[in-house]
Amino acid sequence: MTDAGSRPPAGRRAGQVVRWLCAQALLQAGAVALGLGCFVVLFQTDLWSGVTILFYRGLILLGVAFLLTLAATAALAGLGRAWGLRRRDALGACVLSLALNLSAFVILPVTVDRSISVFLLGQMAAHPEERFTPEQARTVFETVYLGAFRQMERRLSEQQASGNVAQTADGYVITPQGRAFIRFCGLVARAFRTDTRMIDAATSAPSAVRDPGAPDGSAGVVPR
Repeated sequence: MTDAGSRPPAGRRAGQVVRWLCAQALLQAGAVALGLGCFVVLFQTDLWSGVTILFYRGLILLGVAFLLTLAATAALAGLGRAWGLRRRDALGACVLSLALNLSAFVILPVTVDRSISVFLLGQMAAHPEERFTPEQARTVFETVYLGAFRQMERRLSEQQASGNVAQTADGYVITPQGRAFIRFCGLVARAFRTDTRMIDAATSAPSAVRDPGAPDGSAGVVPR
């Protein structure tokens, strides 16, 4: 049995707990700040600039930022032994940093890079005095986003690089991986009750899209 007299006083134990909590908070906050800083700075360099898909390059740089942050926080944890820190605490802090950086990356840069809503707002911000009707917004989308910016070609190229579609002599065809991805998207859509029309493809296939001005029948079918 431990002698009660050998235990540290309650006040001293409380002080140790407070110091440990403060040290943990500082370590966690430092890892988050350092991880974000490393991630942003890495994006300003040419590292893996050959990876043209933003999301994939971001995942690679997230891994590099994680390793740099882990090395730095492990050293800091070693200096904080007097406050109860251990080097293994650095791993937990860096995992938290990685998770927050990944969430912020998907929500902010990826959305800014790909969102049609951001594109439309950008067009409206460039012409703040104009009034945009849905028809005018559709025209801008078709002429600028799909035309000048060639975003449909970009999407197909990215999906080919991802392995979801394959290029043929006369176009692109979805791969088994792409069909599996769409099935997964369907599960996500139903779980969170999002709009499933983009996934279910309720509209006609490209080969069966009709010219609105043509009469009913096969003569009205036009390729798009």
